[in-house]
Amino acid sequence: MAQQTLVGVFEDRSEAQQVAQELIARGIDRQNIQVADRSAAAAGSAAKEHEGFWASLKDAFGFGDADDQYGYREAYRRGSTIVSATAEDRQADEIAAIMQKHHPIDLDARMAEWGLTGGRSTSTQQQQAGAAGAKRVTEGAEAIPVVEEQLRIGKRAVSKGGVRVVSRVTEKPVEEQVNLREERVNVERRPVDRPLTDADAKHAFRERTIEATETAEEAVVAKDARVVEEVVVNKDVDQRTETVRDSVRRTDVDVQKLGAEDERFRPAYTFADEISADQRYRGRSFDEVESDLRTSYAQRYPNSRWEDVRDAVRSRFGRSRTGA
Repeated sequence: MAQQTLVGVFEDRSEAQQVAQELIARGIDRQNIQVADRSAAAAGSAAKEHEGFWASLKDAFGFGDADDQYGYREAYRRGSTIVSATAEDRQADEIAAIMQKHHPIDLDARMAEWGLTGGRSTSTQQQQAGAAGAKRVTEGAEAIPVVEEQLRIGKRAVSKGGVRVVSRVTEKPVEEQVNLREERVNVERRPVDRPLTDADAKHAFRERTIEATETAEEAVVAKDARVVEEVVVNKDVDQRTETVRDSVRRTDVDVQKLGAEDERFRPAYTFADEISADQRYRGRSFDEVESDLRTSYAQRYPNSRWEDVRDAVRSRFGRSRTGA
């Protein structure tokens, strides 16, 4: 029976633990339930377990790059707890109901609050296993893909500054400079002359060690804020309709029947007869010598394209060598 994996993101770890307990009570195998947050991953023995957790999400949803896991990883980094459960299709609705009951966060809205983009936006995701299809192989066939471009029009927000945006693909080595913030601990010795208090007596003549750690991580500050003034900012938005014109390309394949009587390929047939008699190409296949033949043909017939006569040369080359 097909299985689905559902994932919920919770701000409170206790809510996530309650979800896991309820799922176990409803008959979900404990091994198919994973709970991950930074506090658990901090334990040395749990680090590998959480690496496996992200790997299981990748397998379940086909996450192929960082952007696919961006939302979950960002919520995880900011202290949220992630619960995943794998079960049969018939249990999926029940698992989703249990997760929704414990108020999973709206990842889309939360990412917008953080000013970030990318990642998955739903609080629960699911994937159903599929069956592998059969393959039919045709030997000796050469396929020419017929490719057609389709025009897709989207929108993007840009700052107004008279900047022309040109899209091109180039490769060059680059380097970037990153500004890093570093903390330093200062120790100040102050002369004091006062009687020993009871609080001082508790620690008098006792050896103590005080450590102050210097880090470069972001500081988290809790503040009590009061509204003392309001600054209201609004925007006037104008909408306009713009006609976008572009061009799309398509591969057109012309199928031409080749024959000895087709006068259009008379130069190609003559060329093929001559090279078939050349000792340099005796005992070699057309594919082995095609590069040399193409160069020779271009030198002899500069106004004719090799792609137009390739099949004619190949057909005649084979027949001449076999005596057909």
